[in-house]
Amino acid sequence: MLFKSAEADCMLQILQLLSIGKSKYKTMFKATKKSHLTLQNVLKYLTKNKFIQRKETAYKIIDYEITSKGKILLEKLKDLNSIL
Repeated sequence: MLFKSAEADCMLQILQLLSIGKSKYKTMFKATKKSHLTLQNVLKYLTKNKFIQRKETAYKIIDYEITSKGKILLEKLKDLNSIL
């Protein structure tokens, strides 16, 4: 899947945020300053491909966590970002 630059930037920001610890949608929305559509598309892609996982902690309360596969992707994206 090819991403627009806003989505690629959003993906990097989300993975960096989740590498620090769990996060909720609202926190990621404020941190990335991207549209809801962009954030939802990126979260859907990352979840579907097992780079992050959703965990329902209580009724309608969802936490997102980075997986080991997501940590590898984050390092690759950082490397790519430093080259570009």
